[in-house]
This record gives sequence, C-alpha cells and structure tokens, in this order.
Amino acid sequence: MFGLGEKLRTIRLNQNLSLRELAAKAELSASLLSQIENGKANPSVRSLYSIADALSLPVDYFFPKNGDKKEIELTSDAVPGSMTVSEIRAAQASALIDKIEFEVIDESEQSSNAPVVRVHARPTIELEGGVTWDRLIPGPEEGIEFLHIRYEVGARSGAKMSRHNGREFTLILEGELLLELGFENYLLKPGDSIIFDSTTPHRLTNVGPVLMHAVSVIFNRD
Repeated sequence: MFGLGEKLRTIRLNQNLSLRELAAKAELSASLLSQIENGKANPSVRSLYSIADALSLPVDYFFPKNGDKKEIELTSDAVPGSMTVSEIRAAQASALIDKIEFEVIDESEQSSNAPVVRVHARPTIELEGGVTWDRLIPGPEEGIEFLHIRYEVGARSGAKMSRHNGREFTLILEGELLLELGFENYLLKPGDSIIFDSTTPHRLTNVGPVLMHAVSVIFNRD
C-alpha cells in the first residue's frame, strides 16, 4: 500500500521542498515530518490539516487510492484472506470450498464511479493518538469530505487548537466527544449533532469511557 508517509514524501519532492522548508510552511518540526515520511509517526488531525494547507492540497490526497484494498477475512478458517467473486467461484468449481460464510469484494464496485462504499473497503487514515478517519465516498469529491471518525478513549485532534478552511457538520453515533470551539466547550453524546466554521480554533477530545464514533461532513468553502 502506498502509505501516507510515502505520499507526503512524493508530493514534497514534486514541489521541490526540503523537509525544513515544508516544516516552516506547516509550522511543524522537520523531525516530525521526517518521522511521518518514514512511517515512524502518524500526524495528528491538526498536523495533517497544516501539512495539506502548506502543500495546497485537500486532506483527501492522503487517503489510500482505490486500488489499495483492505483485506477481508473469511469467517471460516479453511480459506484465509480475501477473495473476489471470480476467485470464490473458481474455488467452488474446484470443490475447494463447500459451504462457508464470507463477505465478497464485488469487482463491479471497485471503481471511483461506483456509488457504494462497502464497510470493509473504506479508505482509511490512521492518525496520532488513536484517531482514525474512514472516507465514506468512493473517490475524491471537490470541496467536501464525508468521514466516519473514531477516537480512542483519551484521543484528541491535537495538542493545540486547530483551524482550517471549511464548515463542519458532525453527528455523534457512540461515545462522548468534547468540542473546544473558540472560548466555548460542548460535550456531545450519542445522537447529538453540531455545526461550526472550521476557521474557528477548535479541538476534539474523547472524554468518555468508550470508543467514540461519529459521522462528519466538512464542506470546504475556498
């Protein structure tokens, strides 16, 4: 898989930027950028937005491409790994598998033109401190991000408040999320939703005892 660090190094070199130059533009340390590029550290939410802004890119650039699939494990131990429709049919025809429970990667749904994103095929970014983003759309959409976000207990979007272009719409599905927004604090619980301008300094923290799940739409207005 062409990971986040490799993507970062590739675009940095394409823009003829040194680590120090990009670090200065993103207001991060060159050491942190080097660790991210080498897969030794994950950026925080705040850092990822800072890097994307410094490179004049949407954060969507850092998601895996459509060809980078997650493995889907079969529930039977007899056939490990993931199988496409054609592979399963071939195995059945050869009497290699008789009756198993499985989830299938539908070959017709793998292009960015397909309207469906299966739960096991979401492009995912692992961020610092137990934050995960799953993209809920098949491919990049100009001006909008549609995400399933997960925060481990105690996870937060960054050590400092973040601000970036956009307007955010978030619905909490499970757990609790503390949103520090400017000089106000909002504790969000399952079923709560919130909307705010991303240009307002903000920070997200899971202050609850369980994993926090939410759906977030970020509408970028440049």
